[in-house]
Parts: sequence; structure tokens; C-alpha cells
Amino acid sequence: MSTAQRPDPTDPAPRGSALLRAVEVMEALRAPSGDAWTHRQTHASLARYLLEETHEVLEVIDDPAGHGPGALPDELGDLLFQILFHARVGQEEEPAWDVDDVARSFVAKMERRNPHVFGDAPDQALENPADVEQIIAQWHAVKAQEKQQDLQEQGRAGAAPARPRGWAEGIPAELPALQTTAKIVHRARSAGGLEQLLAAADAAAAAEDAGDWGGDLGRALLDLVVAAEGRDDDPETALRALLARTVRELEQGTGA
Repeated sequence: MSTAQRPDPTDPAPRGSALLRAVEVMEALRAPSGDAWTHRQTHASLARYLLEETHEVLEVIDDPAGHGPGALPDELGDLLFQILFHARVGQEEEPAWDVDDVARSFVAKMERRNPHVFGDAPDQALENPADVEQIIAQWHAVKAQEKQQDLQEQGRAGAAPARPRGWAEGIPAELPALQTTAKIVHRARSAGGLEQLLAAADAAAAAEDAGDWGGDLGRALLDLVVAAEGRDDDPETALRALLARTVRELEQGTGA
């Protein structure tokens, strides 16, 4: 698209219009006449950039005062590029999928898990729509129902019953321990197994060698993670943000 063909940024446009232009840009880069480096990329080769851009977004979120006012939109734009890139690569797979499939998946999940906003009777979905604890509990309940429906559909299709999924299964090994624990707690709570998880942790912390690896400290940290997950806070983010801001305070205090 030439400069003359580009939309006038001063013209009023519905919110989200720029996303369509972003998709066009990604199409142009991946097109046969586009960018040679872009042509060579795969989901696997892009993985490191997705991780890098995610961490750069987190750095701005953790310490916004340490960055410029436009830092977060800029970093999120880099992250958006990665999402659009993966979606564009998906068009060349079998079966093919694209950015609209990504958007449809997002929309469907949000509509299912937020019946107090999108349901047939939103006013009846929650006793108190302003109670965040109820909203979180509703999310867990809908997610558990989805899993149950998936198992029922497998049974109707004649598929072998799926073995119960371990709460730690599929979590990337590279995730920090606090974030991994938060995901396990979330899964256990969604499946109604939080007490089972805590009982297993009690047993592990009571082992004869627990003193060698700090079992009591680990068990205390688990309680903090449970409390954080229960109010929909990420303990990893909380600690990372605290460290970033603490370091900045120390640097300002010492004149470094």
C-alpha cells in the first residue's frame, strides 16, 4: 500500500480499525514479494522472540516509572506482532487456521466464562456482580464444566476415556516456581481438589528430610500462593514488581 493509500490518521474510525491494518502489514511481510527473513520463520523459530517480547512487556508493567509514557503500547505492539506472525504461519498449515480463528477462540471463551456479562440472563448469574470472589469462583466452575463436557464428548465419540490430567501436566519447565505453583493451585481449585493438593503438600513437608530442603518454608510459600490465586493475583508478578521497584529506589537513594 502506498503512502497515498494509507488511511488519514485524523479521520474518525471505529476502535480496532488499526488491527485490520496490522493484519495487512503481516500479510505483506509474509507474501512471496515481501520480506525474505519473514519467509524463513516457523512457530519454533519465533518462540524465542515471543518469550523476549513478553519479558520486555513485563519489565514495563513491573516498573512503569522507570520507562517512558509510551513504553507499554510500544512493547505490546511488539508482542502483537508475534501473535499476528504465528497466526499468519498457521494459514500455511494443514488444517489451516488464521488470526480470525484466534479471535474466535478468545471471544467464545470469554463469553462462556463470563455469563454475568454475556449470558442469556446476566442479572441472575451472580448474587453480587461487584464481588470479585464470586466472579473468580464462577470462572473456576465454568472451566470445570468445560472439562467435564469434553470428557462426555469423547465418550460419545467412542474415544478411549482420557486419563485424569495431572495438575502439573503441560506446565513449561522453564516457568519460575511461584508461577508454576500458582497454575497448579488454579487447576486444583478448578477441579475441586485444593484440599487434596494441600494435604499432599503437608505430607511432603513432614518428610524426614524436609529439614534438608526447607520443607517448612516451601509449605509456607504455598499458603501465600493459595491466598494470591484466591484473589486472582499472580505471586510471581508481585515479587518481580517489588524487586524492580526496590532496586530503583535503592539506585535513586544512593545516586547510582
